[in-house]
Amino acid sequence: MLRYLSLISITLLSCPSPRDKASHPAKATDSADKIAPDISCGQILSNLVRSGNAVAFKHFERSIVKAKIDYITTDKARIKLFVPDISDRPGKEQTVGWLEFYKQTGKLMDITGDPGRPLELQYDKTILHGHDLFRLCNSGTAVAKPGTGYEPGDVILEKDIRFNGKVQRFFSLAEFEQFFGKPDSIKLLADEAPCITIFDTGAPDDKYLYKNGSRFETSGNNVAVDEYWFLNGNFITYKGIRIDAGTTMDDMQRLFPTAVKRRLGLDKEGKQWVIKLREDEKGVSDGHIKLFFSNNKVCFMHWWFSC
Repeated sequence: MLRYLSLISITLLSCPSPRDKASHPAKATDSADKIAPDISCGQILSNLVRSGNAVAFKHFERSIVKAKIDYITTDKARIKLFVPDISDRPGKEQTVGWLEFYKQTGKLMDITGDPGRPLELQYDKTILHGHDLFRLCNSGTAVAKPGTGYEPGDVILEKDIRFNGKVQRFFSLAEFEQFFGKPDSIKLLADEAPCITIFDTGAPDDKYLYKNGSRFETSGNNVAVDEYWFLNGNFITYKGIRIDAGTTMDDMQRLFPTAVKRRLGLDKEGKQWVIKLREDEKGVSDGHIKLFFSNNKVCFMHWWFSC
């Protein structure tokens, strides 16, 4: 499968990388290798986050929102935003947001609302002058295996998935009509202008087919699943196990315990969740599969790749 991958971070925008050192010439003592000894990971993380415009600050006072590293790789840090839980559970915390910070580009992205459509945040880049956040924060944090660029987690291989128990992710137009029927609507990729496509042909007649909420990409006679909604009886089988609109988070935990443990809350009440699954064993691809839940039951899945 060909994919056009354009680095947002680790790969996760076409905006220029920060030029902080160019606009603020570093002194001889300012370098990523000489970290100021009087600042901790927690302090620099708090300063960084509070200088920005995270979505959480629309609902919570800036001064009470705290930040900590959820996991870190060689290129990306995922940051959890939280406030003290106001219930009767002492020491507990309420998650109010999720951010991702990318080392190579310096981009800070808010993934709270929709991890598939992250928002790039503005923040005070001078906070990081002379400091390497990744070096400061890599102790005591969930770290990817040395020498790899991907986070640890569960894997779901597309070869083990059957849509409606019949076809794999890639199939033909004839099979689409056989197993899904006529599309509800059709749109040209050229009109939709996605930042990344599955077949990466750039052909003017490549299309999106929509059926029961699901989205399929076509190129010539080839079809691939892009977004799949578990509506109107749609389901998948994974290694022979059925996943449909009745599948709960507990059911998923038996299949993907690490991903469920690291699930992301899509609202502050925690009623909607997304779990993220790697698509290969060795982390060759930067893409992953997201499974979204509503009212504790799976509602749709999406193949995600950075633009």
